[in-house]
Amino acid sequence: MKALRKVEQDGMVWRDLAASSSLEEALTGRYEPLGVVGQGSFAKVFLARHILTGTKVAVKVLRKGEGATLSWVLSELDIMKGLEHPHVVQLLEIVQTPGTAYVVMEHMAGGQLGQHIPEVVGLWEDEARTLFGQVASAVGYCHAQGIAHRDVKADNVLLDAAGRAKLCDFGLACRFRAGEKLGLLCGTVAYWAPELHRREPYDGPAVDVWSLGVLLFLMLTGCVPFTGASYAQAKEQVLQARYHLPFHLSDEAQSLVSWMLTLEPTHRPTLQQILGHPWLSQDGERCPSPPAELLPKRPDTSILLAMLDLGYGLQETWVSVATLQFNEAMATYLLLGHQKTRGAGCQVRLQIPGQPQVGPCPSLSIPSSLTLGPRWGVSNLLFAPGPFCPTRAAAEGAQTSQQRARGRPNLSAIFLCSLLASSQFPACGPSAQLLAEWQW
Repeated sequence: MKALRKVEQDGMVWRDLAASSSLEEALTGRYEPLGVVGQGSFAKVFLARHILTGTKVAVKVLRKGEGATLSWVLSELDIMKGLEHPHVVQLLEIVQTPGTAYVVMEHMAGGQLGQHIPEVVGLWEDEARTLFGQVASAVGYCHAQGIAHRDVKADNVLLDAAGRAKLCDFGLACRFRAGEKLGLLCGTVAYWAPELHRREPYDGPAVDVWSLGVLLFLMLTGCVPFTGASYAQAKEQVLQARYHLPFHLSDEAQSLVSWMLTLEPTHRPTLQQILGHPWLSQDGERCPSPPAELLPKRPDTSILLAMLDLGYGLQETWVSVATLQFNEAMATYLLLGHQKTRGAGCQVRLQIPGQPQVGPCPSLSIPSSLTLGPRWGVSNLLFAPGPFCPTRAAAEGAQTSQQRARGRPNLSAIFLCSLLASSQFPACGPSAQLLAEWQW
């Protein structure tokens, strides 16, 4: 009864927060609502807790609408699905209803970058260098993927609990081809490049570079470079590139800001040149590009075993991750992976009274402390939903059987290890041919 009342209460909170019954139906029972953390013209962002793992997440609610609005929403979802970089906020799950898309992302506990920049004085150069380098690497990754962000600003850079910067909000992002000119006037006026003020067709990456120049100026000084009592005054300053850099900034910092805030778009640096600039280098070495692979290319056995304990099957779990489905199973897998990366392990209590603990497999690393829970034991791995068992009820029946309890508790663990060690196990990525050739 307590659990039922809890679900009913969560549903009421979701309705109150989003004024949408579909939100209740889509998320109740999987995510616990904690409150509203942000709201814009086209979306609202909630803080929630993923119930199975206890991990906090951000849920962005996008109203699909019709015509251009629907096109924008679908474009944002398509772009986010293809992004995989350590300094881009990670997408976890997409839940869609006829009129709404709920985008579940990792929660950034540090909040917006702008909240951490002291007014008037800005950040120390060393601190700004680290954070700006992370943002620049994310924007450079987007450009390499043929994506222009078009709204780079302090409010669209979030910090995680460790103080790392990550780029977010791809609502205005678009795909581009080399040499293509874009025409939509969008973004935040304080970060607009001169060509936007002149209402001219523009190069997407060059506009992002100008915005990065404004962002770095803000990080180093605590204020934006172009201000005025009116839009006309601010526009005049932009069109003349009239701004003042404090004398206490290093020559390298001033050089990079000035280069990015060049009036002629073709004379601005590329992201590759920005990342190689002396100000972002340490001891004369080029600022290294961080690895861009976050999604696992091979399954993690400890996470799979934890998910089996939660009732997920091997096939539904790994195929969801391997084909980038961004569904419930993939979100749970990624969140457990985040916990493990932080050293917390997989936060699922796994213990079967009277059954031996699972030892490490010879060829794979399975923690010796990993034991299995009350619903799913090691000997039930072959009975997971999907190809291993016709129904979950059959697996539960096998669990209660004395013969199963006294049987071969390590048989399925050996099978799992053999399966994961097999070269036929699919690598992560949307490869339909690979999955078609793989025999479950």
